[in-house]
Amino acid sequence: MKQKLKKIYNASILLIGVALLIYLCVSENGLIDLAGHIGSLQAGWLALAFVGMLGELLLDAFLIYRFTRLSHRRYTLRHALRSGMTGHFYSAITPFQTGGQPMQVFFMSRQGVDPGVSTAALIQKFLVYQSCLTAYSAFAILACFPLFSGRVGAGFWGLAFAGFFLQAAIIAALVLFSFSRRLTRRLLRFICRLLQRLHLLSDAANTARQWEGHLDAYHACNRQLLRHKLFLLRACLLTVVQLTCLFSVSYSIYRAFGFVQATALEMLCAQAFVTMLVSVVPLPGAAGASEGGFYVFFSLFFTPGTVKSATAIWRFITYYAVILITAPFSFLRKTDKKVIGEKQDENEP
Repeated sequence: MKQKLKKIYNASILLIGVALLIYLCVSENGLIDLAGHIGSLQAGWLALAFVGMLGELLLDAFLIYRFTRLSHRRYTLRHALRSGMTGHFYSAITPFQTGGQPMQVFFMSRQGVDPGVSTAALIQKFLVYQSCLTAYSAFAILACFPLFSGRVGAGFWGLAFAGFFLQAAIIAALVLFSFSRRLTRRLLRFICRLLQRLHLLSDAANTARQWEGHLDAYHACNRQLLRHKLFLLRACLLTVVQLTCLFSVSYSIYRAFGFVQATALEMLCAQAFVTMLVSVVPLPGAAGASEGGFYVFFSLFFTPGTVKSATAIWRFITYYAVILITAPFSFLRKTDKKVIGEKQDENEP
């Protein structure tokens, strides 16, 4: 029964996403209407929009590589690229993007990385990402709130601010669990006992003892990270560049339509607001909220005759194209080989 409901749920979400894309294409002033004037779009700016999306993917993989190399010196950029693509694919098809990191830990274990080390690296990277995204969002609120206030509905503002506070809460929780060994152990034992009561686990005590070994590696990696403050600063700067690459897609689309009135800063802030809004929507790809948020915030910049087409192009580049690019990396192959294991090395990469 659970499997049947899950299939129905996944099919429903897929249909919602496809229906919205079709609507943006076939409705009045949609993408099909634009097709007759496709020559008016500036190809260079459209190409730059794709470059921004690809830049975000590649920087994500590079950051995985750098964080993992802190404790696993033989981890390669090639393996990090596959881990990063896998994470993007499963994040795109699961609610709240929850499937990405577990699949990355699994793939990295196949590559010979201890689950404690990979979990620490991914959570450290995620913590930096969330911190930079929250700071980016706070800057957007301070810099561009007067531009959007009164021109965007209260409901959308409520979701945007809820997303901002959710990001801040995630950061606080991650810091607490990342550096409090006692709290993390208690949480692990509680989860194991809960799974046993649900008949999903046969021996909670033994499983907890096994995972406590991985927790030791996890907390050791976190302590090690604090000794590399310059590395942490560089990671923050790269993450800001990564976010800017992703947020710049909408500005490139705006320029592709030949518009020049809005500044890049205003467009980046608008995209930050959309990101805050969709972060509280528990649907794969935030279906519906992403398109609606973009339409509402960016209708301030696009004309009524172009905003639907712009929404469809943005959604394709930042979601559907990402799925198409990352899907081939997400499947296990018989030729997959583990990286040669090694002891932790505390030297800076």
